[in-house]
Amino acid sequence: MTDQRHSNQGLPEFHLYGATQETSRGKVVKAARWVAVIVIVLLLAGLARALLERRANAEVLARRAVENSILQVRVVQPSTSGYEAKLTLPGTLQGITEAQIYARTSGYVKQWFKDIGQTVKKGDLLATLDIPDVNKQVDEAKANFDLAKIAYERWGKLREHDAVSQQEYDEKAAAYHQTEAVLKRLRDQQNFGNVSAPFDGIVTKRNVDNGDLMNAGNGGTGQTMFAVAQIDKLRLYAYVPQNHAAQIRVGDSVDILRAEAADKPVKGRIVRTAGAIDPTTRTLQIEIQIPNADHSLLPGAYVDVALALKSDVGLILPTNALLFSSAGSRVAIVQPDGKVKMQTVTLGTDYGHDVEIKTGLKSEDKVVMNPPDSISDGQSVAIAAEDSKEK
Repeated sequence: MTDQRHSNQGLPEFHLYGATQETSRGKVVKAARWVAVIVIVLLLAGLARALLERRANAEVLARRAVENSILQVRVVQPSTSGYEAKLTLPGTLQGITEAQIYARTSGYVKQWFKDIGQTVKKGDLLATLDIPDVNKQVDEAKANFDLAKIAYERWGKLREHDAVSQQEYDEKAAAYHQTEAVLKRLRDQQNFGNVSAPFDGIVTKRNVDNGDLMNAGNGGTGQTMFAVAQIDKLRLYAYVPQNHAAQIRVGDSVDILRAEAADKPVKGRIVRTAGAIDPTTRTLQIEIQIPNADHSLLPGAYVDVALALKSDVGLILPTNALLFSSAGSRVAIVQPDGKVKMQTVTLGTDYGHDVEIKTGLKSEDKVVMNPPDSISDGQSVAIAAEDSKEK
C-alpha cells in the first residue's frame, strides 16, 4: 500500500469522504447490476433459442423417419378384357401339292425335256427312257400271246364238233387269257418309259441327264428324276405346344413372317389340325395354307408362324407383379387404408410379359408392381403412380 492508503487505514477514498463519495459508489453498483441482468437475459434467450431449434429439428427428424418408413410403390389393376398374344413357331413352306417323280421301269435316260423352274401341265412329257430289256420281254410276250390265241380259236372250233374235251378247251382258254394279261402288263411297263408330269406346276428338281441309268421305284441313292410342285397356293405344318392347343381354331388367321421381309407379313389360314396330341412331342400338328398367286413365296423357305392366342377366362397381370416363395405365387395388394395385404394367387397361361391369374384377384384390386422381397402384410405404402390398366 501507498503511504496515503496507510494513512487511510486501507480504505478507498470514496469511503473517507461525504455524500459525494456515496453517490459515486451507488452508480457503480447499479451499473454492475444492469450488466448482470443483461448478461443473464442474453443467456436465457440463447438457451431458449437452442431448445426451440432442437425441438424443431427433432420434429423434422421424426417426420422424415415416418415418411421414410412408408414404401413408395406403383400399382396396376388386373386386365379383364381378355388377352391376345402371339405364339411364334418355326415352319417350312411347301407347295400345296408336291411330288417326287421316280422311274417306274429300269432303263437309260434317252432324253429329258423339262428343266428346273419351267412350268408344266398335267401329262407333259418330262423325259423318255430307253428300256431294251422290257422291249424284248414285250416281243416275247406278243409271240406267246399270238400262239395261245391261235390255239384257243382252233380248240374252240374243235369243241363245237365235240372233237376235244371241255377240259382241254378250258386249258387252252386259260393259256390264252394268261398270255394276254402278261402282254398287257409288259406293254404298260413299256409305256413307263415315258415320264410325265402328274399335275400342273413347276419343276423344282431335275436329277437326271442323258445316259443316266435309272432303277425302277425309289430304291437306291439319288433315284429321284424330277420334283414337281404346285405353288399358286402353299402350305406348311406347325406344331403347337399342348398348353396352347385348346386355343387353336380351324379358320383362324395367322401371320407368316420372313427374315428377308420382316415388315411385310403374309396372311395364312389354319385349314385343319391333327385333332390329337402327339404323345412323343406333346404338340398338336396344324396345317396352314397361304395364297401365293404372285409366286412371291418359295417352297422350301424357312418362315415363322405367328399365331394369335386369345384367353377368355381369368385376369391378366404383368409377371413383374408376382412374388414367389415357399407359400406359392403371391401378389401385394394395396388396401384402401394404405396397408399391404399379401394375397396367394393361382396362375394360368404364361404369355411371357403377362400371365393369367385364375384365382385370388379381383379386377378392382390395386397390385404393387415390382414388389421388394421385404414387403409384408400390414406394411404402410404410398402410391407414387397408378395405372388403371396395364397395356
